[in-house]
Amino acid sequence: MADPTRRSRWVRAARWLFLGVVLAGALLAFRGHGDEIVSAIGSTSVASVGGASALVLAGLGLTSVAWLALLRGFGHRLPGGIGRSVFFVGQLGKYVPGGVWSIGAHAHLARDHGVPVRVTASTSLTFLGLNLATAAAVVGVVACAGVDVGPLTRTTGAVLCLAALVSLVPAVVNRLAGLVAGVQLGLRWLDVVGLVALMALTWASYAGAVVVLSPEPTWSVLPAAAAAFATAYAVGVAIVVAPAGVGPREVTLVALLSPMLGVGAAGAVAVLVRVLHTGADLLLALVAWAAASRVPSPAGRPPAQNSSAVVHESVAGDP
Repeated sequence: MADPTRRSRWVRAARWLFLGVVLAGALLAFRGHGDEIVSAIGSTSVASVGGASALVLAGLGLTSVAWLALLRGFGHRLPGGIGRSVFFVGQLGKYVPGGVWSIGAHAHLARDHGVPVRVTASTSLTFLGLNLATAAAVVGVVACAGVDVGPLTRTTGAVLCLAALVSLVPAVVNRLAGLVAGVQLGLRWLDVVGLVALMALTWASYAGAVVVLSPEPTWSVLPAAAAAFATAYAVGVAIVVAPAGVGPREVTLVALLSPMLGVGAAGAVAVLVRVLHTGADLLLALVAWAAASRVPSPAGRPPAQNSSAVVHESVAGDP
């Protein structure tokens, strides 16, 4: 039997090696453009950074609404402040290489409020699937509209749209989510439409941040920016050894934005977007944790079960 300690060391070494290769590749890609990137970052106005920060915070806030809506779909309702604390603090787990730590963190934190581990894990996995499906839909719709999205064609875009639609069929989502949770998720088409609308606003917010940070912002490139960011997000998720997709996401974003902005400006935007997303994750986790810690703890640990809760209730209102 293999020594677990030795195996763990090899895994960590492999992750660091991978990140080193990614960084080396990024440095080679940016070779000769370093001055352009530094100049582009330096020329970005405070107003642009502030506007982009607001958009990123709005996008992340919307994702918390979607996650809590899915949790309620399993019949578990957490108070707004506590629910956001569980979500945002747990989300920091994505910065640990491996791709599953945020799911474990969510499950651990929600368990303290009476939510079964399997239910929370299924909620986070379903949420990840929702992100990937809507990202595919964004890229597919933009490609079908004839906007340049790297190597994608209208035909490829149509395939992506079809795959996204199939993966969002309530019967499919409910079945897969129920296998993990052990209880049924009661999504209906109206619920799915509400969740997709939330994610559409989320992708629009992230794309808006990219536009605002561009040297010459113009909203006509918003669809292309949305497709670029959604593709980069999906690549970051696929490379599970990269914490929060650091490295692969930036390289992909630069590759897709370069035809529009140039390598230097695209590199600057990718760096600034990463900084803003990381800062927003930390800020929201801190604020949510501080707000939840001020809520008096009831005696005992009452279950968070609400058997009558359904997702469409939560999509329509503030969690």
